[in-house]
Amino acid sequence: MRMKKNWFLSLLIGIFLLTGCGGFSDEVIAKIDGQEIMKSEYMVYLYTTTQSFVSAAGNDVWNMDFDGQTGEELVQERALSTIQSVIAAEKYAAENNISLSEDQIQDAHASADEFWENLTEEDREKMGIEKDSLYTLMEESYLYSVVNEILAAECAVSEDASQAYYEENKAEIQDAYTLYTVDSIMVEDETTADEVADKAQSGEDFAALFDAYDVDETAKESDEGGRMTLYKSYMNNTFGIDEDLALGQITDPLEVSGSYFILKVEEISVPTESDVLTLAEESYRSQVQTEYVEARMSEMTKNQTVEKIDGAWENLESFHE
Repeated sequence: MRMKKNWFLSLLIGIFLLTGCGGFSDEVIAKIDGQEIMKSEYMVYLYTTTQSFVSAAGNDVWNMDFDGQTGEELVQERALSTIQSVIAAEKYAAENNISLSEDQIQDAHASADEFWENLTEEDREKMGIEKDSLYTLMEESYLYSVVNEILAAECAVSEDASQAYYEENKAEIQDAYTLYTVDSIMVEDETTADEVADKAQSGEDFAALFDAYDVDETAKESDEGGRMTLYKSYMNNTFGIDEDLALGQITDPLEVSGSYFILKVEEISVPTESDVLTLAEESYRSQVQTEYVEARMSEMTKNQTVEKIDGAWENLESFHE
């Protein structure tokens, strides 16, 4: 299912660490507590941080102001600070005898394979990374996640505060987690997208148009075709939708990373009050524990020495239009 959100993998690649690559020209771009950070390592973090920002705020993030910083500047800063946190987590794990199980190592390798397959050749070249380098490196991201979970478990969550959060945010949560099932057609150029959208909106069979025009061969070979099931908040951010789509609605072409999508809404499922309560409790717990872990990580990283290598930060490529 294309565009399906793999939250676990997204979390992991968002904290992904490279410690070196062979076969590509590389250079040291920084040192953290004397540990050399390669340009390839930083570029992977820059890629995953960019993906996270776009997923959360859409492509308009690059036009926003963040307390005097551009989106580009903030992404670059976050990429380096994430590397600092991973180094701190590795140190914590070593001091507390924490390591990965064999099953976790196997999962890390599988995630490395998936991460690699989802990269374009252009992005691989920008990163300066080879596939064989990913396995050990993804293990380090899994170790970060393990440390993260251990730290989060230290934090108690108030039931009264959780209930207050639910009362304040239940309408917004119900809206964000409304589940949309949509059929989609993906094409490569705007002219074709306009043609397909006109035909679909004029009543031509959507499935037949998918067979005739869709360029995603993987989707065509699957039983689901172009069908996707997405939470409203994720769907709107991914496709840049700023309206409430209605049942049966067929959208105009939606541009995503150079491809064009036409969506048809097949089903809308609004979460029940019980579901919203559960989602609110999970959201609040995650928010409180994330703030706690960030504070603990800040304590671990505040005394790190960070040295940027002069000249190495000039003319870095980005991963967005």
